[in-house]
Amino acid sequence: MSKLPIDVPKEKLQQVRMDMFRKVQREKRAKKRIVSVAIAFLFCLSLLFSIRVSPTIASHVAKIPGFQAIVSAVVRDKGIKDIVDNDYYEEINVTQSKNGLSLTLQGVIADNSGLVLYYDADASFDISELHLEGVQLFQGDEEIKGGSFTSNQSSQTRISSSVDYSFSEPFAYTSKDFKAVFHFYEKDKGNIEISIPFSLQNEIAKEKTFTANRTVNVDGQKFTITKIRRSPLRMAIDFELDEANTMQILSLENIAVEMENGERREEGVKNGLFIGRNIRDGKFTLNLQSNYFHDSDSLKILIGAVHAVPKGEDFIEVDFGTKEVLMKPDYLDWDISVTQQGVSVAAKKWDDRSRHSFLNSAVKADGTPLEYTGGSYSDDEQYLYATENFENYDGKAKIYLNYYFNPIGKNIELNIPLK
Repeated sequence: MSKLPIDVPKEKLQQVRMDMFRKVQREKRAKKRIVSVAIAFLFCLSLLFSIRVSPTIASHVAKIPGFQAIVSAVVRDKGIKDIVDNDYYEEINVTQSKNGLSLTLQGVIADNSGLVLYYDADASFDISELHLEGVQLFQGDEEIKGGSFTSNQSSQTRISSSVDYSFSEPFAYTSKDFKAVFHFYEKDKGNIEISIPFSLQNEIAKEKTFTANRTVNVDGQKFTITKIRRSPLRMAIDFELDEANTMQILSLENIAVEMENGERREEGVKNGLFIGRNIRDGKFTLNLQSNYFHDSDSLKILIGAVHAVPKGEDFIEVDFGTKEVLMKPDYLDWDISVTQQGVSVAAKKWDDRSRHSFLNSAVKADGTPLEYTGGSYSDDEQYLYATENFENYDGKAKIYLNYYFNPIGKNIELNIPLK
């Protein structure tokens, strides 16, 4: 019996090869580097999906230009890995240069809850003294506020990092045309400003919202999980505190979601600072690693501990003018001192953690907010040290505790049906 002829789409395959070749050729100026760059790209791409299996491989791949930031994100955040696996990560690969500095916007992740820019920077000069001082993001002519980024370390010879925008309300993509403006400073070069326009091509994924309305009673103190909102970048769990509570809940610690297959999605970043500023409003949100691309009939929410203190005893009073601590609760066993526009705390360690924020929300004597400007943190074998800084003010202030180790409940498990 003769074999059936196999139709090999040679022309289509040839066109794909040519398209890939042209893409590499456009992105790289020097023709002699095209082959090596293409090989590195394909090698890294093939490894990207196995990095969670082999951290050793991941550590090597992350050192290759253009991959460090996204590979690092995939390693630490299972939601980002899902984004890459499901082709929601959008490649940009646009480079702009100025004053010897070359900046490449590698890619973007955008949804209604946030937007993340992944970029690389390289220079013809010593980049160890180059500092990123700010990033502006524009949608059309409107500037989007609230981006956060990490400054490069002085020992770096190149920069591969990200800029993260987190939206408290669903963001409206009225236009898919954006411009990112990076503001660098180098002692010899001075200010270097590089603008990179880009356009999103992907459809923006719609948020998946589930109304839970599940009330939890912990030693007489109640809170309700009102909604679970899922987007590709994060899973947001909305909480509401019972007004009748006799204790002020300060922290829900070690939050995680366990899916039906047993996999855990934990906090992408620690939420302590966010909760401390909002929990006294009675409503707050905790953000976890996303499970957007996984559909299931239920979720198990795990809460490691609930920490609370008596209502009305959840703050200290200080006088920045005289640098005195005027009042602190009897149970508070911290060493507290008032510094120039700051409050320093030494708290005895209660477990093996390192570094912690304790006081970051304050009001002046007239009841108006006292702006928090940042903090510094350290630790040794016995104590955690924190200095929380506020705006220039020489009067009396009430500073609220955003954390105190006093668990009123531990190891809480909640099964939430989603259908």
